[in-house]
Amino acid sequence: MILVCSCSDQKHQAKSGKRAFYYWQTSLDNFFWDDSVYQSLQLQKVYARFFDVDWDKTEAAPVPVSPLSLNHYTNWPDSAQLVPVIFITNETFRNLDKTQSIELARNVYKKTMNLFTTLIARRTHPSYNGDYWTRDPYRVLSSDFREQHRHDSLYNAEMAAFREIQFDCDWTETTKDKYFAFLEESKKLFSGWLVTSTIRLYQYKYPDKAGVPPVQRGTLMCYNAGDIKNVNTRNSIFDKEEIKSYLTSGEYPIPLDYALPVFGWGVLFQEGKFRGILSLAALREDYASHVTITDDQRAIVNSDFTYGHTYSGIYVREGDEIRLEETDMNDVEEIAEWLSDHRNNADATLTLYHLNEYDLKKNSKEIESIFNSF
Repeated sequence: MILVCSCSDQKHQAKSGKRAFYYWQTSLDNFFWDDSVYQSLQLQKVYARFFDVDWDKTEAAPVPVSPLSLNHYTNWPDSAQLVPVIFITNETFRNLDKTQSIELARNVYKKTMNLFTTLIARRTHPSYNGDYWTRDPYRVLSSDFREQHRHDSLYNAEMAAFREIQFDCDWTETTKDKYFAFLEESKKLFSGWLVTSTIRLYQYKYPDKAGVPPVQRGTLMCYNAGDIKNVNTRNSIFDKEEIKSYLTSGEYPIPLDYALPVFGWGVLFQEGKFRGILSLAALREDYASHVTITDDQRAIVNSDFTYGHTYSGIYVREGDEIRLEETDMNDVEEIAEWLSDHRNNADATLTLYHLNEYDLKKNSKEIESIFNSF
């Protein structure tokens, strides 16, 4: 009986992987971190998008895009480690050489540390209201040396809590050397940190062509394998059989964590051409009167409307088609269980994409089951 119980405990331990979520919103204020459903998940990490890097044709240079807004935020999820994620477009590396890629790593480091300093300053000194583009926040908190020293200590203590940074890039065979040079330089700059990289399914399946990123650890993105811009695609987010076809590869050279989707979106087409991505929550709650759902996967726009409330809103026209894509949670759970049995290291983390109020409430039970399956 003791032997049976011991084996049972070992099997249970093998299935209890670490839990994390991607946070892909523009402000830390966009989520209520004390939410009871969120707290019940007992996450170890939250991977938060800090900013994107894209190629600016006008400037003929890489530029930061949509940095995480910290205007009013003075806190972050204490119960989980906050991990910054920097997304860099493949187009950026197409336009750079190796030397420029190394310089980009230095600029990204400066931008990231700038955001960290601002975030920590607002957390340790909520009355701070400086301009983080031109000022060093924690140096302007007080003119009194003793007070300054206290805040310096707080800054160092808060900074010590950050131990990992992740870079997200859909690199290709022609850009891998430049992206990998960027990663090598980033490891030097973020000395003492765990530097990780996302890995797409085709990069995982064809490492001889795509190369293996020179990082300590990778996150395999087990979704978005379909062609989102093809009007005939059934579901570009997650197709169980298509995902399985990529996961039959052999051992990957570096330890892997894994990411799975628990979200949906609407894919807008005008005259058969891809136009943009729309929020399912917004379509169903804010623009429901403008669309007619024809079946589980399609909707037809019955009257013109402007999607969004900013200058960058999308003008949606009568007759446009929207492909409604949602993730089958049973299929995701099945893949999570398969990954648990085939993961290439015992310390793997399962990260779900992405944390938001709508999907969290809608799929709370399913999300817990997916984590439990891993």
